Amino acid sequence: MIETTINAQTKNYLSEEELVRMLKNMEFNDEYAVQIFNFFTDVPFESIYRFLIKHNLSEKELLKYYRTFVKKYYPNPEFEGTFGYGISVG
Repeated sequence: MIETTINAQTKNYLSEEELVRMLKNMEFNDEYAVQIFNFFTDVPFESIYRFLIKHNLSEKELLKYYRTFVKKYYPNPEFEGTFGYGISVG
């Protein structure tokens, strides 16, 4: 579901494994900017929670990535409220 959603409007393909690697390493690859932005704006939160569990990622890690690379261009207050409640990320 994640790969289908994030790659729906792109020619190049971002695998779930590569997305996980970028999230864990705090890397942003311009080649996959649309897919990364889609992840934070189009993927249902329930699917994101399953993704986090499956790949041993924390909400704090995800929120830090969002604030570092995504928020400036595609702010998502609903995402912030869901994943950032009570979390302070410097």
